[in-house]
Amino acid sequence: LTAIVRDAIEAMIISGELGAGHRINESALAKRLGVSRGPIREACRSMEQARLLVSVANQGVFVREMSLDEARNLYEVRGALSGLVGRLVAEKSSDDTLKSVENLVSGMESAVREKDVNDYFKLNLQFHDLLVEAAENPALKESYRAVINQIQLYRRYGLVQEGSLKVSLDEHRAIVNALTERDAEAAEEAMRRHVAGGWARMSAAV
Repeated sequence: LTAIVRDAIEAMIISGELGAGHRINESALAKRLGVSRGPIREACRSMEQARLLVSVANQGVFVREMSLDEARNLYEVRGALSGLVGRLVAEKSSDDTLKSVENLVSGMESAVREKDVNDYFKLNLQFHDLLVEAAENPALKESYRAVINQIQLYRRYGLVQEGSLKVSLDEHRAIVNALTERDAEAAEEAMRRHVAGGWARMSAAV
């Protein structure tokens, strides 16, 4: 139950419903999710450890506010980890997995045509989650998750600028092309470029 509550709170953060600095209202969340306040508190403690939330004495629990310097540091680490993901997926993923990746990019193309940022963002998350799973490296997955959970506090902003969706889509196409060709070096470089591009868009937006 605590895990379900945590997923729900994370979804609110990702969607922007709970923004940086927003106070977590335990009573309201408990009522909304149909649970007692116990699982809410446990989920919040877990998210504090993941550095998504921060507790302030005598004030409550808040969505963490992250500085640009902190975000830059995380993006640098994410770039290195994502490069390794690209290399491993190119080397050992199945044809079925690559087909699923291509299908996600096709969905992203439709979202770009419709200028649907919400749908694009969801598909973008699924794209990277699928690649991390396909890398088949538990240690890499754990490190990647720890970084990406914190980046969620900022990650969405870079997609709302004019033309950003199209640029991001082109980067995803480059990744898919490299993976389809089983070119590990090109896949690693495409992933690194994509993360660098995401940082540039996000920092400009913020």
